[in-house]
Amino acid sequence: MESLISDQNRSIATLAITTLLKTGNESSVDRLMKQMTNFMSDIADEFKIVVVEAIRSLCLKFPLKYRSLMNFLSNILREEGGFDYKKAIVDSIIILIRDIPDAKESGLFHLCEFIEDCEFTYLSTQILHFLGNEGPKTSDPSKYIRYIYNRVILENATVRASAVSTLAKFGALVDALKSLAYLSF
Repeated sequence: MESLISDQNRSIATLAITTLLKTGNESSVDRLMKQMTNFMSDIADEFKIVVVEAIRSLCLKFPLKYRSLMNFLSNILREEGGFDYKKAIVDSIIILIRDIPDAKESGLFHLCEFIEDCEFTYLSTQILHFLGNEGPKTSDPSKYIRYIYNRVILENATVRASAVSTLAKFGALVDALKSLAYLSF
């Protein structure tokens, strides 16, 4: 099966890698992630989405491997790709944050990094909304404020409005941040 990953037909290669991801065991996760790095740059977005969904399933199956899988998703999130591909990655990270409590802080940080250069208004607002719901419940909510505030200053009106709403949620839910929320307006 692993020899099929390098098959010239990208459909066959994608089927091979997703089969390995879906049938793999916990000890094979790190080896598979190393193979995936080169593979992802050689396939079209629609195949990448299939792979992202398989990675999400693998992470939910083996939650102790969330770090390497979350890092992989974060790395491919920074690469080139269309809206549907980026949405699949963002949705996967959000699902992992919700279903694997230990993944919350690192996942939120990866999403914050992504919105710094996100070209898709819908994804930025989706992340800001999620950040407003989950960020105040973390051990150090203040570390997300800079990312949110940058959206108020640097983005279009829709993202700015979402960022203001997110800042208000932080101010309402985190006593230590209330004075910062008032100062920013």
